[in-house]
Amino acid sequence: MTTEPPPAADEPSLPDDVWEQFANDSERAIRATAPKEPSARARIVARRLREEDERGVDAVPRRFGRRRSRPHTPSQHAAAWRPDNRPPRRPLTPGVRRLRAFAGIVLVVAVVLFLLAPSSAWSWIGG
Repeated sequence: MTTEPPPAADEPSLPDDVWEQFANDSERAIRATAPKEPSARARIVARRLREEDERGVDAVPRRFGRRRSRPHTPSQHAAAWRPDNRPPRRPLTPGVRRLRAFAGIVLVVAVVLFLLAPSSAWSWIGG
């Protein structure tokens, strides 16, 4: 009940390994020569770049509706609010920073404990 007629006796049949080699070679050649269609993201980027070229290079694109500010150095902003007669502060040493962090953690834990159980917190404070 096959739809194909059986091969004629005079036609040589191909061995499986030869047929597989033919199929793989043809598939590789097709993949190598086939044109690659760009992804949707690549098409969007290409269209945006074309539009920017048409508008000109001077136009700066906005990101997420925010204006881009010019980069600044901290000394420019510091000079605006710091009086000139006062020298800048020295940076904190690692030991002082560690002590401040520890004190902050203790303070946060105390506030959380007070909020969770105010009556027991008052008993600790009152004695």
